[in-house]
Amino acid sequence: MYKVVKSATKSAGKAIKEAIKTDPEVRRVVKKYPRIFSFIKKRLTPDEKFGLYLTVGVVITSLFVYFFLELLKGLFTQDILIMSDLRILNIAKAFRTSGLNKFMFFVTTLGSGAVIFVGTSAIAILFYIIGRWRYLVSILVSVIFGEIFYRYLKYSIERNRPPASIHLIKIDGYSFPSGHAFMAMVFYALLAYFIFRETKKRILKIFALIFFALLIGIIGLSRIYLGVHWPTDVLAGLAAGGAWTTVFITALEIRRKFKKNAGKVAQTIYSRPNGLLKTIGLILLVIWILFVGYFWRMEAGRSFIINYDINNENKIVIGKEEIPGKLFENLPRVSETIFGKPQEPIHLIMVGSQEQLKQIFQAVGWVECDRLNTRNITRLVITSILNKSYPKAPGLPSLWNTLPNDISFEKPTKNNSPRERNHIHFWETPYVLENGEQVWFATAHYDLTIKMNSPFILPTHTIDPAIDKEREEIKGELTKAGEVESTQEFQVVEPTLGKNQAGDLFFTDGKAYVFYLKQ
Repeated sequence: MYKVVKSATKSAGKAIKEAIKTDPEVRRVVKKYPRIFSFIKKRLTPDEKFGLYLTVGVVITSLFVYFFLELLKGLFTQDILIMSDLRILNIAKAFRTSGLNKFMFFVTTLGSGAVIFVGTSAIAILFYIIGRWRYLVSILVSVIFGEIFYRYLKYSIERNRPPASIHLIKIDGYSFPSGHAFMAMVFYALLAYFIFRETKKRILKIFALIFFALLIGIIGLSRIYLGVHWPTDVLAGLAAGGAWTTVFITALEIRRKFKKNAGKVAQTIYSRPNGLLKTIGLILLVIWILFVGYFWRMEAGRSFIINYDINNENKIVIGKEEIPGKLFENLPRVSETIFGKPQEPIHLIMVGSQEQLKQIFQAVGWVECDRLNTRNITRLVITSILNKSYPKAPGLPSLWNTLPNDISFEKPTKNNSPRERNHIHFWETPYVLENGEQVWFATAHYDLTIKMNSPFILPTHTIDPAIDKEREEIKGELTKAGEVESTQEFQVVEPTLGKNQAGDLFFTDGKAYVFYLKQ
């Protein structure tokens, strides 16, 4: 199949080339500007030393540099991508578990300076023994000067790290770009290139490219999960590292192509059987793996912040008579998309403890949704596609004040499918009453069905646009069940027609109910 596609592509390319060459208008322009077209021809010719190989390298490097500069510009202009940083970190924080914490810390260890330095040293020794001088120089220069380069960028830009309350590990210094993402791209991308060029088996080439690409991506993701880098720091680190690495790979490819003996093994320092070289390589690999394990355990013992999940925000005590007047003095009246755009307004406010909230909704037929993690997302996708029962199915987190919802409940319909359900999201506010009762904000809607063509990778729900209808039904349920001590109604926003983060329309009269739950 691969050969067929390659042959067809080559034939199509030749046909297009001939059509362009014989076109009279093209020939006229070429004749008018011979120097320009001669330059372009040389830059696109594979057999020119500074032809196609250099052109491709310059184009790829330029794309990486452009992306990095766009992120840097956004940092100073506070564009939409930068504005999503804190929201993404807060969502990532909601995924944390003890097991995932340890895994992500191990992954991030693979991108640390000490681990990459030892790995570089081991590879350099191997290249020295077998006489791969170009590889030896490339790995040393790229890693050593890469370390200097990214630190120069970091201390020139001086972006502060995310708030300490989000950190899962102890760390200091500046944030932009991510050094782990930069060095992971430099070291592991070059390692993938070396394997790709040195092995003859196609399956190993493909495996190396996929494995190291995933490893680089997960290392970058680990910095976000651990809360020590803004997402745009990681993207900037990958972009800068990609540009840096492309320069070295381009130079190596040009030399390999146009140096007659570039593909041959240089004179080795020791003339020894191939088996001995494999043994030396295996020993160096084991030494590096043992160091990774030692460094991981050593750093884990002194880096993790035990009470990382404590909310240091002081609670604000208010009197019952100050509701609703004081609730939105310094807090947003609407939920928001991941990019900070306003969406559904707050239209339900509950006053009571978290345990009380759970008991009361359970009493009227609602169930608490499962937390959003990989296992539950997988189950949600499968049950949605197969239209199977999953009464505690999670949904995409809804955001308010940059924070994902703390709790969510759903009430299954008679179809008992995650495709269709009543759904409500709750956020814990900084307000508490004098008797210690917590104030909760909420939005509610009715999920009509699942759709795949959403702005997100995952399937999302299409909601009933009449979100006030869900609010009224919840009021009726709680009142009828005798779970409410008293209620208030007030205007939160003006009557609104808008869209939620999945792109669905909604409309509302802008009012909200305050429910004082019974003890």
